[in-house]
Amino acid sequence: MRATVVPANELPEDLIARWANIQERNSTLFSPFFRPEFTRSVAKVRDDVFVAILDGGAAFFPFQRNALGQGKPVGGPVSDYHGLIAEPDYDCDAPALMRACKLRAWSFDHVPAPQTMFAPWRLIDTESPVVDLTQSEAPGSTALYADHRRKRRRLEREVGEVEVELQSTDPAMLDFCLKWKSAHYHRIGTPDLFERPWARALMDVIASERKPEFAGMLSVMRAGGQPIAAHFGLRSGNVWHYWFPTYDPQFQRHSPGILLLLEMMAGAPKIGINLIDFGRGDNDYKLRISNRRVPLIEGTAVANPMIWRCKSGLRQFVRGAPIIKSMLMPAHRLYQEFNRRARLR
Repeated sequence: MRATVVPANELPEDLIARWANIQERNSTLFSPFFRPEFTRSVAKVRDDVFVAILDGGAAFFPFQRNALGQGKPVGGPVSDYHGLIAEPDYDCDAPALMRACKLRAWSFDHVPAPQTMFAPWRLIDTESPVVDLTQSEAPGSTALYADHRRKRRRLEREVGEVEVELQSTDPAMLDFCLKWKSAHYHRIGTPDLFERPWARALMDVIASERKPEFAGMLSVMRAGGQPIAAHFGLRSGNVWHYWFPTYDPQFQRHSPGILLLLEMMAGAPKIGINLIDFGRGDNDYKLRISNRRVPLIEGTAVANPMIWRCKSGLRQFVRGAPIIKSMLMPAHRLYQEFNRRARLR
């Protein structure tokens, strides 16, 4: 494997075209997060984004790297898919890739399971629920649709006519959407992603992308002319990634978020979309509405396999020794919290 690593914003146009061509031909890379435009968008708001060009452009590996050589996916906590951009039959040695990228380790949580070069380093098998609109039966249950038709009628009686704009380009409405999302994070006690200037700036960069191959998609639901729910996501071809849904909490009893999602599902085929990807998570609405799953893996690839084996052996030893486990648990939780905060930076 020959590798050349360059800052993402210095990738030549011919290689960007090659990357895009690979992504379009490999069905496992269907997500907008695998588009070169996503990596380049993040590179506009961060200076730690790199791309490894493998074997003269046969494959690409986008990543972020800090000063200590620790790596994470491009976009960190906002990345719902990541991994190698390559043809299905391309293979490489993950530790050699880490060394070529000057990474001690690369932590991942949304790598497609078919990327077997990362399989030895996986810790968790997981899934991303999707709504496949090409299937003959409508996703979700009859009871779900009946319940939300009732809620929509009540919303129209109490507030006013319901209108849905699937593709809004209003920057003020995007700001409204993300402020709602920040408020939601605070209500549930989760760190506010948009307190990080780079993350908020990234939303504006992506919102300005409006090509069929890659676009930011802002959808808004209004009742009586008043915005009550919004969603900001990504589109690539016929795939819509469900990313940042939110709503005005004063209308919570009307389930405006689900009402908007159902309207998005109904309107998607009219704008050439037949797949809505929810991303990882076991939220109730994802389980109730999705009709297919995309297998993913989570873990950490390392440059030095010996370190991995030592850590794995220690982990197994601790699991088999309850007393030691109870002694180490506070430190382990502290370590987990440190890693969680590092991923959010």
